[in-house]
Amino acid sequence: MKSEETERFYIDANGELKPDRRKGGDRRNSEDGPRYHEQRRFFRRKIDREIYDRDHKQMIEDALNDFAEEHDGHL
Repeated sequence: MKSEETERFYIDANGELKPDRRKGGDRRNSEDGPRYHEQRRFFRRKIDREIYDRDHKQMIEDALNDFAEEHDGHL
């Protein structure tokens, strides 16, 4: 069990005690951890989100056009 004094330090590859410069707590332990991870994994980069949105808009447009062709004249 670590004491509060040693929690802010880590042991490097040479066995020396070094200060831990990370800020804040571990986000994986927060309430938003799993949701944040899934969202980050799904939309890794902004361009991924843009491609995803563009592809889905095209799929919806194609489906509406197919529907219109199948039901043309049935009104």
